[in-house]
Amino acid sequence: MVGISELSKMVSKKTGTTQKTARNVIKTFLDQIVSEADRKSKINLAGFGIFERRTQMARKARNPQTKKIIDVPKKDKFVFRASSKIKYK
Repeated sequence: MVGISELSKMVSKKTGTTQKTARNVIKTFLDQIVSEADRKSKINLAGFGIFERRTQMARKARNPQTKKIIDVPKKDKFVFRASSKIKYK
């Protein structure tokens, strides 16, 4: 698994910037994606995919241990749909 440190090293080498600058740009970019998704915007990165926030409606579920039916409240989920360009490589 590649973390932000490794990613920032790779980006800094390719762009000729410092690792600290690359890390700041990556973090700012990710923060902006989450911020826009929280405002119910869809973020479409052509050739990569779409980020968005979706609401999962309230539903009933069964506890597998007790077999009792429980209510699951509605909640917002952060969703990413990959572009077909990267999905089928």
